[in-house]
This record gives sequence, C-alpha cells and structure tokens, in this order.
Amino acid sequence: MFKNILHSLLTKGLVAVINFFLLIVSARYLVVSSRGEISIFVLNLTIIQIVNEVYTGYTLIYFIPKFDLKKLFISGIIYSLIFSSLSNAIIVFLNRQVQGFEWLGYFISLLIIINTFNCVLILGKEKVKRYNFLNLLQPLLLLIGLAFYIVVLKEFTFRAYLFPLLFSFVVAILISGFTVFEIIRHEKAGKIFNVKPILVNGFLCQAGILMHIFCNRYSYYLFSTNAQVGLYSSASSLIESVLIIANGISPVLLARVANQGNTQKSTEITLSLSKASLLFSLLAVAVIFLLPEDFFVYVLGSGFTGTKQLMVLYAPGILMISLFSIITNYFSAIGRLNVVLLCNSFGFVVTLALAPVLITKYNIPGAAYTANIAYLVIAVTVYFSFFKISKLPLRRLFSLKQDYKNIKELIVSKND
Repeated sequence: MFKNILHSLLTKGLVAVINFFLLIVSARYLVVSSRGEISIFVLNLTIIQIVNEVYTGYTLIYFIPKFDLKKLFISGIIYSLIFSSLSNAIIVFLNRQVQGFEWLGYFISLLIIINTFNCVLILGKEKVKRYNFLNLLQPLLLLIGLAFYIVVLKEFTFRAYLFPLLFSFVVAILISGFTVFEIIRHEKAGKIFNVKPILVNGFLCQAGILMHIFCNRYSYYLFSTNAQVGLYSSASSLIESVLIIANGISPVLLARVANQGNTQKSTEITLSLSKASLLFSLLAVAVIFLLPEDFFVYVLGSGFTGTKQLMVLYAPGILMISLFSIITNYFSAIGRLNVVLLCNSFGFVVTLALAPVLITKYNIPGAAYTANIAYLVIAVTVYFSFFKISKLPLRRLFSLKQDYKNIKELIVSKND
C-alpha cells in the first residue's frame, strides 16, 4: 500500500506541476480580469460536471464489472446531453456565464463531461496506463496551447486560455473515445443493467462534492470585480497545491478499505493516515510561509500584490481539508456517502450565512475567513461521525505511538 501511495503522489504531483505552470503563465501574461474570467468559467464547468457526474462520475466504477457496459455507455451519453444542456441553460439564465462565450462554454463542458465519462469506464476496466496518460495529456496540451497563443499569436485575453482548453479536450476525447469503443467491442453482452442504484450513489457523492467546493468557491460570485476573483482564486490555487499530499493518499486508502471492508484495521490506518496528512501538509505550508511576498509578485505579476497574505489567511482551511478528506474517503469506501453529504452541507450552510457578511466587512480576506470557518465545521462533524461509527475510543485521537506503529507497518508491508 505504501508503494501505491508513493506512485499516486508522483502521478498527481506531475499534474500539479503542469497546473502550477498554467497558473503562472495565465496570471503573469494575462490581465488580472482575464484571470478572473477564467476562474468563473472553470467554476461553472465544475458545477456542470458535478451535476452530470451523478450518473457518469467515479461512483460508476463499482457497477462497471457488474452491469452491461454498452448500455452503461449509451445511457451515460444520453444523460450527459440532457443534463449538460439543462445545466448550461440555468447558468446562462442566472447570468453567471462569461459574457459572449455561452455557446462555446456549452460545447466545452460537453466535451469535458464525455471525456471524463470515458476515463471512468477506462479506469473501471483497469486500463490504468491509458487512464494516467489521458490525465497528463490534457493539461499538458492546454499549457502548450496557452504558451502558443501568448508567445506566437500575442493574445493576452480570456481567449488565449479558452481555445487551447477546447483543443486539449478534443484530442483527449478522441483518444478516450477510441479506447472505450475498443473495450465495448470486446465486452461480453448479457449482463444486468439497473439505473436506480447508479443515480442514488451518484447523487449522494456529487451533492457532497458540490457542497465542499462551494465552501470556498461560492465567494467568487460575491466579489464586485473579476480582478478580485482573479486575485483570490490565484491565491487559493497556490495554497491548495498542499492538498497533493491528501489527494495522493486518498485514492489508495479508498481502494484498500473498499476491498478489506469496515474492519478495525481499516479504521486504525484511516485515522493514522489522516493525522499524517495533516502533519506533512503543515510542513508544506510552513515552507510556503517562508517565501517572501516579492516572490509571488515576481512569479504572477504586479497585479497580484497581496497574494501571500491571502494564502496565509486561507491556510488553516487547507489544513482542515488535509485532515478530514482522508476520513471522507473512508466513508465513501464503506458506503456511507450520506455522512459525507451531511457534514459538507453543514459547511455550506455556514458559507451561505457568513460569506455575504464577511466579504462586505473585510472585502477579499472575508472569503478566506468564511472558508476557514466552514472547513472547521466540516472537520469537527466528520471526526465526530468517524469516532461514532468506528467505535474507536476518543483517546485514540491523541495516541501518536499507535499512529507511528500503523505507519511503520504500512512502510514495511509487502502487500501492495
């Protein structure tokens, strides 16, 4: 398991490096308002994708070996067409889409949804190398395209990001689509197919993800200018790079607990990995804090003065995520998605109540204050639920000796 965690960290680390350069290039060479338009556009895409992944998301992996793959694919495409259209129509009706790019936004969102759906099917059939390749290829093509628009075409607006994004997903969907068709062609027919359990599991999972995202991203809609969105979203993205640690641990733990079941060993290792995630994330945050403000201004550009201050203000929330995200994956693995949704909903309610007040009073820092409080509420409720469900004694929370023993066992274990 330890080797799998290292491999997962490496893969996600490569993608994170590419995304980091995307942030630097877009921030340094595009104006701050364009960076704000990108953030709003990406947030809208995320919301649309979450709605569509009720059916086509990663919870589908559980059903892929059991259900007829051809029927899964056809029904998934129909679902994507219907709900992508409805989601885009609602965003346009609420006047939340970037002006002038409504139809292109719809087309790109559809490409992203179908490509992600293809990747879920590919991963579900254990084509891991192709899955990892696609996850690396798309952001790499986006980075190359963005650099081409800026260096060669001298385009420094939102369009310099949008059209490379379109190109990267056109290439990705051609490769993922070809792979899926090959898989379906060799698949045996005659398996069962039932839509209801897919929708139930998917709804619980995606609703929880949406509540989690809105704990911070909801503030984007409350800022008065795109420049404010650009500054805050850039600071958020930089400090969120710390979550590579938690994101590297989570999928490995998810697979291990799903296979082993809700055992005493599973709960023990979950708690130990949660605290280890917090510790290493704390060290990463400390390194970031040592960097001077001038470093971030130099990297991002003069329009991003104040980035480090916002990163420092938002850091407690990131540390809370690094702590509780490991536990929420444990809940997903044992089929308790309702617990994750409930805990994330508490945080979202806090955001709805506090964001308008704190942003009005403190301006951009108010968004960071809101996110910190929301994530603290989630962390408390997640840990309370974990100890209640696992029946671990509360004193176990402070037992570092047992954590050391558990982590050491993972490292020396040959059962990967």
